[in-house]
Amino acid sequence: MKPEVKVRSTDQDERLNSILDVITDVDCRDHFTSHLGEPQHVQKAIVTNFQNSVFQRLQDSIPSLNWTMEYTPSKSQKDSIDIYGEAEELVVAIELDKNRADQVAKKFVSRIALLPDKKVYFLSLCYPGTAGMNLNECVKYFGYCANLAKRMSGVYAGLVIGKI
Repeated sequence: MKPEVKVRSTDQDERLNSILDVITDVDCRDHFTSHLGEPQHVQKAIVTNFQNSVFQRLQDSIPSLNWTMEYTPSKSQKDSIDIYGEAEELVVAIELDKNRADQVAKKFVSRIALLPDKKVYFLSLCYPGTAGMNLNECVKYFGYCANLAKRMSGVYAGLVIGKI
């Protein structure tokens, strides 16, 4: 099982295409075969391992960006970006969360507000949550984020890792 792009604000951006190529090539079976039902600390460790894997692949495949994990864009806020890439003219923010629409929206708004005044590439990468989490609602909010990103001259993609 690999991450699947559900929504993207554009098909015509080569930078986004290269980032998505890297992420959608990650085999998630190594990470998400048994996390559901595990205690929170076990799930956190699984997600951290997955985050490290995605980060390393991005760092190796797209060295033109300076990649960082758990980047804090504001000294006054404790919010951190799971995977962050930066070049002179742009930034990339990748957030990993369970497939919850409220989390997708909250992270998009808060991170966009804190990022520098450059072109922003924002990616929501969602992994399986509980059975009660509505994947369709999550994808609906991906669409809202894509629309807002376009209006702000940014780029957005929403990806989902299906249940394994």
